[in-house]
Amino acid sequence: MVKNMKLLQLPEMEQLAKQAMNNALKEYISPPDEVRVLLTLGRELTAGAGVFELYVPADRPQDAKVIGRTTVNRSSGEVTVEVFLPRR
Repeated sequence: MVKNMKLLQLPEMEQLAKQAMNNALKEYISPPDEVRVLLTLGRELTAGAGVFELYVPADRPQDAKVIGRTTVNRSSGEVTVEVFLPRR
């Protein structure tokens, strides 16, 4: 018998990702206020995960500066966080 697993949807994963990113960022030097107001959350949904990137946009997408990436497993809800800022 095959069990239907309920996969997490984007809004559920976004909540988990935001909470995990906020907790992780406490250990890092915060960007200046003029940069923080520009921060944008990018979202990508794959078959197995939701990927959320916190970044500073630029005129060209390849010039955007990613400051953090959170991945949420759609099946288990497991969250991993990568931060690309200097530690305190």
